[in-house]
Amino acid sequence: MVLEVRPIEPEELEEFGKVNLTAFGERWDAWHRSWFEKRLIPANTVAAYEDGRLVGSSMMFEVEVGIPGGRERAAGVTAVGVLPTHRRRGIMRSMLDRLLAEARLRRYSLAVLWASEGGIYSRFGFGPAAQGLRVELEHPKAGLLPFTASGTVRLVSHGDARRTFPLVHAGLVGRCPAMVARDDAGWDFALSEEDPHVAPAEGPMFFVIHEEKGRPDGYLIYRVRSNQSGRGPENTLVVLEMVGHNGGVIRDLWRYCTEVDLVRRVEASGRGLRPSDDPIIWLAADPQAVVASRATTLWANVLDIPKFLERRRYQADGELSLQVRGDSPTTTTTLRLFVEEGRARCEPARGPADLCLGRDDLGAISLGQACLPQLILAGRAVARSDAVALLANGIFSWNPAPWCFEDI
Repeated sequence: MVLEVRPIEPEELEEFGKVNLTAFGERWDAWHRSWFEKRLIPANTVAAYEDGRLVGSSMMFEVEVGIPGGRERAAGVTAVGVLPTHRRRGIMRSMLDRLLAEARLRRYSLAVLWASEGGIYSRFGFGPAAQGLRVELEHPKAGLLPFTASGTVRLVSHGDARRTFPLVHAGLVGRCPAMVARDDAGWDFALSEEDPHVAPAEGPMFFVIHEEKGRPDGYLIYRVRSNQSGRGPENTLVVLEMVGHNGGVIRDLWRYCTEVDLVRRVEASGRGLRPSDDPIIWLAADPQAVVASRATTLWANVLDIPKFLERRRYQADGELSLQVRGDSPTTTTTLRLFVEEGRARCEPARGPADLCLGRDDLGAISLGQACLPQLILAGRAVARSDAVALLANGIFSWNPAPWCFEDI
């Protein structure tokens, strides 16, 4: 058997899509055809062929992702899959090694992805860089504490949502690390009623805009999952997206969710995952009525370490030397990081480092996630002293916490 790894030809788009969907156990349908036609550029793909037959898929497209203090062009890695008949043969590694090498040639400092299986991508240098909260709450225990509304909410049409929601969303990307900007195609898919990943039992999308003095500053997209019991309707409001520019907006939108008639349960999962610092537990009159569990969303791989560290911003100043382990001594990076007034400068360094960690662990803290103490406790990172660990965590952490609900 001869394995070939190369970009696909334009006429192979459908075969590429079908191989990818077979790997995920999904159907080739009109929605997926549209997604591949709008997202796939043959030169951005890396496919695997066995004796001329396509057996593996991978691709990237450029995304703009929020980083601490700004935005960055990144390689969005997606559609990675291998046919069930060809697992455990090193095919995925052959494709991803080539795809990431191409991303470096294009001078991307960062690559990002969503992972269907989290254990796969750390060996390629990706770390879990953003967490989300799955939230469930039930009436009547999960009523909210009283507070003064920060603005007004109103239901709008699909057309109005398509015109106004992108403006609200765009304002969040530069403020929130890990948030991925949406283009027109992304909005078409986000507001599509034909998404096969949504359970058919759920009702249509409803769109709510939040305004302060007539200015849109937040929105909510939700569905209602119907359920009848002997006591009458006990529906579930399913949050698809909740976005706000400040805490007052989020409070108002949570209150809206908990006060829709005939709804007994509110669920935020999937695209509706809340940021890890969402205030819902502290909004609830009974915090124990809120069930929240963590889920990893965006994974990050710092492809050009000095470039990326100098691009992002910092909320604490300081100086420390870093050693980032690669697959071999030749791919290990040692540098000194100088942060002053929130901006960094990197210089090559030698000798013992203040902080040693893997490339995937650097990915985990790259967008401001405050997880360095846990990485040290787990033995994945090593700090020269407790004081260095405290300094490094202060340097790399960011407020607000990284959050992403865009499945790349």
